[in-house]
Amino acid sequence: MSRYYKLPSPYKRNYYLIFLYVITIMVALSSFYIFTSTTTFLAYAQNIKNSTEINILFKTADTLFNQKNYDEAIKYYDKILAINASEINALNHKGISLWELHKYNEALHYFDQILTLNSSNIKALNNKGLALLGLEKTKQAIPYFDRLLDMNPSDVYALINKGGALLGLEKNEEAIPYFDIVLSMNASDVYAINNKAEALAEMGRNEEALSVIERTASDNPNDEYLQSTMAFILANMEKDDEARVYYEKALKINPNLAEILYEEELDVFNKVMGNKITE
Repeated sequence: MSRYYKLPSPYKRNYYLIFLYVITIMVALSSFYIFTSTTTFLAYAQNIKNSTEINILFKTADTLFNQKNYDEAIKYYDKILAINASEINALNHKGISLWELHKYNEALHYFDQILTLNSSNIKALNNKGLALLGLEKTKQAIPYFDRLLDMNPSDVYALINKGGALLGLEKNEEAIPYFDIVLSMNASDVYAINNKAEALAEMGRNEEALSVIERTASDNPNDEYLQSTMAFILANMEKDDEARVYYEKALKINPNLAEILYEEELDVFNKVMGNKITE
């Protein structure tokens, strides 16, 4: 009988173990795939749920915001931010709501959060500038409008706000070209018309100011800014009776008119309306 070398038994056991090892790996991979797929599906489902909930909350929040019910709107923006702390529209609208409530420092916090997420966010750059203006930090505000104009020289909001900031610094001559650029693009822009007329009036060019604003003020009788600026110009021309008519129109639109007037405008308003000034 021929003799054959038999493979030692340990090798036979290794084949068996290898088989078990392969099966184990296949089972583990299958389980991992199922777990991963399930986890991905659950995450996807949660994202859909969150997105739906956020859309519902935004609908209520934006309705309240448009109704100028800012305190209530903020509550809904907070609910959105509790779901997604990086929701830029909620951060921006909450900041604007706080700005409208004159809570400028708090508003800054939300615009800064947006800029942390996206340093070139146009709305946040503009709104941070406005919040700084609200805090009377005009020189600190201007670079934000400048940055926007570097990005887009035709940015109407940045042009208007840069010009307005220069008005606040009593740099009227420097402010006017910014309003002129806007008017070259849209001759009926009420912000540019109002601000240009105001700048001219503060420079003593009252006839020119009147020619810029008179028709627009007539066409927009419910704009307190236009009515107030008309009154300011007429008062500068020593036409106090006519000025009083326009101030009364502005007060009917906004009983808190005095809060939006610059110091010089407020002095004229008090003089025309016969208000006593308390030092």
